[in-house]
Amino acid sequence: MIFTGFRPAWVMIKQTNTTKDWVIYDAVRNTYNYLNLALYPNLNSSEGVITPSFDFVSNGIKLRNSTSTFNTSGGNYVYLAFAEQPFKYANAR
Repeated sequence: MIFTGFRPAWVMIKQTNTTKDWVIYDAVRNTYNYLNLALYPNLNSSEGVITPSFDFVSNGIKLRNSTSTFNTSGGNYVYLAFAEQPFKYANAR
């Protein structure tokens, strides 16, 4: 679980200690959990479908499996998350 304090509208993730790609998940193309539609901003093939990765929950991101994209043992990651409701109220599903 990655606690953000809000339900994300979209998240961008990158493993920093390898040459893995940047990956973006959003709640517009994935209207329900699980999130499996990904955007790759650093590639020519802009969109892909991957193994169910994680869920957007009311207070963060719940990991579903340990893919090398975002959950490798010993991996260093950077992520950027934007809230669906950025102010007073959170959206639970």
